[in-house]
Amino acid sequence: MEKIELFDEHGNSRGFYSTANILNDLTGKEWLYWTKSVIDKPYPPNLCHKLRNQHGGQKPPDLCADLIKVFTKEGQVVLDPLMGVGGTLLGASLAGRRAIGIELEPRWIEIYREVCKRENLAVQTTYQGDSRKILGALADDSIDLVLTDVPYWNMDKLPKSTGFYKKVGERAKPKIKTELGDFNDRPLQSKEEWLSELREIFSLLWKPLKGGRYMAVFVGDLYNKGEYHCLSAELALMLKSIGYTMKANLIWHDRAKSLHIYGYQYTYIPSLIHQNVLIFQKPCD
Repeated sequence: MEKIELFDEHGNSRGFYSTANILNDLTGKEWLYWTKSVIDKPYPPNLCHKLRNQHGGQKPPDLCADLIKVFTKEGQVVLDPLMGVGGTLLGASLAGRRAIGIELEPRWIEIYREVCKRENLAVQTTYQGDSRKILGALADDSIDLVLTDVPYWNMDKLPKSTGFYKKVGERAKPKIKTELGDFNDRPLQSKEEWLSELREIFSLLWKPLKGGRYMAVFVGDLYNKGEYHCLSAELALMLKSIGYTMKANLIWHDRAKSLHIYGYQYTYIPSLIHQNVLIFQKPCD
């Protein structure tokens, strides 16, 4: 085993990298930072953020790049079966990895390609269509990491709270308009239908994902009609039932989220400024 000191582009030491590291290209100091269970690092609204923000669920490419660097080595292959506007694919390009994305809606793929054009990035491999019909064509043991952001049940379609909020003794005021638009034109699903569809997709990921490799899944919880829905827990239980081993639940503090006064003087309603990043591993054969 050999330890090599690595430096960034500015000549600053990144720490020491061990040649025995089979998971990633991080130094010990970098590895230590990424063992934290809370991601509170600020991420810039870059890479045509305004264009990508037409998809209300897009993730910062730099965050995706950081996660990709934790779970892969340079040149390895990342798969996103629900790619949206391509945060995972952009992150893979930033990290020097190859990527494959699958997306049902062609308009999101077109936005991803336009971002690549504007930012002078090579376009990663994309497939337009239903993941459940495309994943079976991928070669077994061909994927080093799955990084995806699942559709959050019906968060984009559920009836929003009323258009006004009111404090005791004051006139009602318009609430801040949400930026979350419809991700697709599909009909409203029950939670059971949502989980069933995701079970199909994650079951099909089993064969292409290499044994011993990881899967990182963004999922937000949901508060609706007076009840908190812990979607992360329900998704985690479903993934465990397929056979994946849960390794962590990383909490991403999304600093771009604004606080809102929900239920003031009436009832407690949380202002959700975090998302869960569920980490799973496919056991070795």
